[in-house]
Amino acid sequence: MKQTKEYSEKEKSIFKGIMDLLNQGYRIHEMKVADIAAAAGIGKGTVYEYFATKEEIIREAISYHVYQEYERLTALITEQPSLIATIVTIMDYLVDMLRTRFSSFLFMVLDLGQSDIKQLISEDSNLFTEIRSGVLEHIEQMYKKGKEENLIGENVAVKDFSLVVYGIIAAFTNEVIFLMDTRKDKNLKNSDDLLELKERAIKLILKALK
Repeated sequence: MKQTKEYSEKEKSIFKGIMDLLNQGYRIHEMKVADIAAAAGIGKGTVYEYFATKEEIIREAISYHVYQEYERLTALITEQPSLIATIVTIMDYLVDMLRTRFSSFLFMVLDLGQSDIKQLISEDSNLFTEIRSGVLEHIEQMYKKGKEENLIGENVAVKDFSLVVYGIIAAFTNEVIFLMDTRKDKNLKNSDDLLELKERAIKLILKALK
């Protein structure tokens, strides 16, 4: 899938500058265009050559990062040889995103007002439609793998499979967030709690698919 909007290298550096500032502890409402420009290594005037307002920058940055996350995950899961390997890869990807990028991305989204969100969806309707279509294709491929591996019952349809996988992975994600909020060690990577949570989630998925 090709991103519907093409961004220049300067625009990408502006989006990266926002993420860098968020990772440094800045909040979106506190940022000025001059701060974003400095973080991107360009002049403030250059920013205004591409964007009219800070709100427009945020909207475009969200669109860009949504696509980038989708592309990263797609590249990872298409390499997996089995259903379980694909599910584990998705879980590992989500954990990594929660640990390293999610809070910054979330702050960008939360800073948008209702009108900005509507405008984002309206302007990038093709992008979000294509991503949704791509996700459905991944679900169908995972379903096919599961069928070939005799992990999915005869009466389980693709829609049932999708509901099970979405639901349990969403619950897994919420549990990971809870672990990160309650542990001093936010890393979680390869921790016993995380490994046990992944095993339980996989067992529940396989059980529900029979």
